[in-house]
Amino acid sequence: MNKILEKLCDGIDLDNDEINSFFSKLMSGDIDPSLASSILIALKIKKPSDSEVFYASEFLLNSIDTYESDLDLIDLCGTGGDSKSILNVSTISSLILSALNVKVAKHGNRSVSSKVGSADLFELLGINFDKNIQEAIESIEKRNISFLFAPNFHKSMKNVINIRKTLSTRTIFNILGPLINPLRPKHQLLGVYDKELLETMGKVLIKQGVKSGMVVHGLDGMDEISICDKTHIFEFKNGEYKNYIFDPQEYGFELGILENLVIKDIEQSKKILIGILNGSIKDEKRDICILNAGASLYLYDDNIDLAESFEYIRKKLEDKHVFNALKEYMDLS
Repeated sequence: MNKILEKLCDGIDLDNDEINSFFSKLMSGDIDPSLASSILIALKIKKPSDSEVFYASEFLLNSIDTYESDLDLIDLCGTGGDSKSILNVSTISSLILSALNVKVAKHGNRSVSSKVGSADLFELLGINFDKNIQEAIESIEKRNISFLFAPNFHKSMKNVINIRKTLSTRTIFNILGPLINPLRPKHQLLGVYDKELLETMGKVLIKQGVKSGMVVHGLDGMDEISICDKTHIFEFKNGEYKNYIFDPQEYGFELGILENLVIKDIEQSKKILIGILNGSIKDEKRDICILNAGASLYLYDDNIDLAESFEYIRKKLEDKHVFNALKEYMDLS
């Protein structure tokens, strides 16, 4: 471990064996906390390479039960940490997609950096947390969506909780969450808190075998496709990848006001979700969900472009198709 620390301090990337050795001791609790903290901070200062992030994500995935099903799955998630405290865009977008027969493997947790996490909202809506792979597959087959509550699958994370709390700063763990979905979806919309992570995370997804994806970061700092500003996007699809800036105004959307997306508690989040679904909310809160659900549908379906995808999502919200599909198993009162 001391050699690993020295290598990082010299600005040299770790190889697969070194990452596996460190994470094996870290996740089992078999390492001095001060040494573990030093290595995590040295890795942060050096900045993790896409290979290091990939090796770490594969170690964590190989440590649990995972399953590459025949189902064509997508996940929408963010790293968190953008400090915006806005509504649950990825969760709402995931529910919209599930109502349109898109199969969503939603991997998430309770609130950490925001006021309401995906788990908090799913719980309030009366949606059970899937406890294992079989339950997750059954949920997707039954209603097109599973919520894989991260602590149910990544139990060894409890061994690093105190170290992370003591450090009180971002580490590699802040970007590993979206990369360790037990169902290994083949499509992903991933939001990041830092523009510098765009290409790194995109390359990791490609190495993981994800077929199509977008890594996004709003110019306003949002870890979503923003409705309030343009968005940096690293996209890969059909064997090609590109970096570009997405402007919602080019697709007929009006720019919104960021403050109007901020929520104060979980009850407000649920109220906004219901308003978007029943048609009583048609402002930037709805539009940001159309953007993110639409981009995800475009990644999922090779037969639709972005403009068509946005219009399709809007139409299915306005004709109450999404509301009627979701009220069959969700508490939308």
